[in-house]
Amino acid sequence: MKLLKLFFIIFLLFTSTANIFSLDIVNIWRHSEIADKNSLFCDFCIPPLVFDDFQFNILPVEIRLEYFPPVPLPFSLGLFVITPNPNLKHFGARLAYHFDFLNSLTDFYLVYSHNFGWLRNDLLLEYNDTPVDLLFYDIRIGVRHFFNDFVGIALESGYHFESIIVMLSIKLN
Repeated sequence: MKLLKLFFIIFLLFTSTANIFSLDIVNIWRHSEIADKNSLFCDFCIPPLVFDDFQFNILPVEIRLEYFPPVPLPFSLGLFVITPNPNLKHFGARLAYHFDFLNSLTDFYLVYSHNFGWLRNDLLLEYNDTPVDLLFYDIRIGVRHFFNDFVGIALESGYHFESIIVMLSIKLN
C-alpha cells in the first residue's frame, strides 16, 4: 500500500509540474517591463480622488514610495504616509507582489500594508488630542498604467476594499 501511495505522489508531482509552465502566459514569475528590478515609484493621491463614503475632503494627501529590490521574483518594498488632517493619521510599510500581464506599460499588484499609525495614539492622548482609528494591516489590489516611461495613473483598493484610490504614479528611475 505504501508503494502505491509513493507512485501516486510521484505521478501527481510529474503531472502537476507540466501545468506550471502554462502559468507562463500570465508571467507570475517575472517582473513586468515597467516595474523592473531596481525601479523606484512615487505615488500621490489627492483626497478628492479617494471615494470613501462620498466625502470629498481637501486633506489628507497620501504619498507612497515603492522600491523593487534586485531579487529574481517581482516583489517590492514600500513606505506610505497620509499627511496630517489635523494629526498624522497613518504611516507604515508595504510589501507587494507584482504580476506581468504581457503589457509593457501595465503593472498589476497585490499588497500587504502594515500601518504603524497606532504608535502615535499614546502621544496624542498625552497632549490631550483626539486619537484616530486603529488600522493595523490591510490587503489591497492595485494596477498602474503608464502613458510613457515615467508618468502614469494607479488605481488601488482602499482599506478593506471600502474605497477606490486614484493616484498619480511617477517612475523615478
